Amino acid sequence: MAKQIFQTEEKKTKRVSLKKQATQHPLLAMKTIDDIIYISGVTMQYPVPKRYRELLFRPFAHRVQTALRDISLTVPRGECLGILGPNGAGKTTLLRIIGGLLYPSHGSVLVDGYDAHSHNQSVRERVGYVMNEERSFYWRLTGLQNLQFFGALNDLYGKQLVLRANELLDLVGLGHAGEIRVSNYSCGMRQRLAIARGLLSDPEILILDEPTKSLDPLGAEELRQFITKEILGGQDKTVVIATHQIEEAEMLCDRVCILSEGTIIANHAMTEVHNRLDGLANHYKSTVSGCCK
Repeated sequence: MAKQIFQTEEKKTKRVSLKKQATQHPLLAMKTIDDIIYISGVTMQYPVPKRYRELLFRPFAHRVQTALRDISLTVPRGECLGILGPNGAGKTTLLRIIGGLLYPSHGSVLVDGYDAHSHNQSVRERVGYVMNEERSFYWRLTGLQNLQFFGALNDLYGKQLVLRANELLDLVGLGHAGEIRVSNYSCGMRQRLAIARGLLSDPEILILDEPTKSLDPLGAEELRQFITKEILGGQDKTVVIATHQIEEAEMLCDRVCILSEGTIIANHAMTEVHNRLDGLANHYKSTVSGCCK
């Protein structure tokens, strides 16, 4: 017991120390107090694998593929930001950089005052990342066992872990299915379980990467209603959501950011989109079509 208390106090002291270091970051002088996410000049490049001919005749040549180009963006605390764009626009790459899962090639990212590179662990503690990949769970385990496993990775143990896992299963409407294997879950149930996993550490930011991608229209509508009521209405969190669904962005988001070919081509509040820009569907179509010409 004494050892547990000592570890908890040590962890708190470490977090305070990291917070003091983060507040010395030069970019903090440029952001406003309400901005929980601050992105400045982010570029992301991936090396392109060489073909055999290139290895033979151009062994020292270096080619890269640019996924993001000079991205600058701020997200105020408590806002729901929608990220739209065609396939390959860089949406998922941007989400992974915000979540601390990727380091940008150039530029800086601050999340709640912490630099995503130098204080990566602190950033990841503050972000819950919800993927749309069904194979991200252990299918032979139950929903409860999956949450307990991932909770242990988030430093939750014992009674605290069990209580948190059961609380989240109830929150996402899976309280009745906690002892059922994930292999027997429907797509909608697995997506709800993914949201529960993203909330395990009670993060301040929740990232949703195409949450309704594999759902039927009824299941997608039910999940949107859940996100609106329980996440945006009841959890008071900052949400960043990537989606291809116009109606989803209109229903959930306070602001929309449109990406194309790795650059931000539009960034508007939803009220402005409806009042001045003839609706999101028309605005998206004209913006993306004009950019790709």
